[in-house]
Amino acid sequence: MDAKKALNIIAAQCGKKECCSADVAARLRRWELSERDVAAIMEFLVKHRFVDDARFAEAYARDKSRFNRWGRLKIARMLRLKQIPEAVIGQALAAIPEEGEDGHCLELLRQKARALKETDAYKRKAKLYRFAVGRGFDHDTVSRALGLLARDAEE
Repeated sequence: MDAKKALNIIAAQCGKKECCSADVAARLRRWELSERDVAAIMEFLVKHRFVDDARFAEAYARDKSRFNRWGRLKIARMLRLKQIPEAVIGQALAAIPEEGEDGHCLELLRQKARALKETDAYKRKAKLYRFAVGRGFDHDTVSRALGLLARDAEE
């Protein structure tokens, strides 16, 4: 594929949804373009704001928090995998409202607790803890949510 055609295709794709620069560059390399062409296309896309890692990171963090109910740790880990700089990740995570995180964690743990068949309280709590940590919630948030869940179970 020639560089002009690749630029038209990738610009159309970036115009429809947010993309990070690492994903776009990888896609261009899969199309077997030379590194010089990849660099020129990436420069054009960044200059004309088709690709903006800060904008991508904020949208990614907001959507994964709201729709997938991920915690901050998992969102940060996934953004690092997409080669987003740490400063940009920090800004994106700061845009997520903190008050919703406890509610998300508690709601996920309630759903998971209903599905668990484990009867031993210790093993049940351990499974719930591992589940919440796997979803990217920190220890303090999980502990608070497990405490609320235990209080709800007692009542």
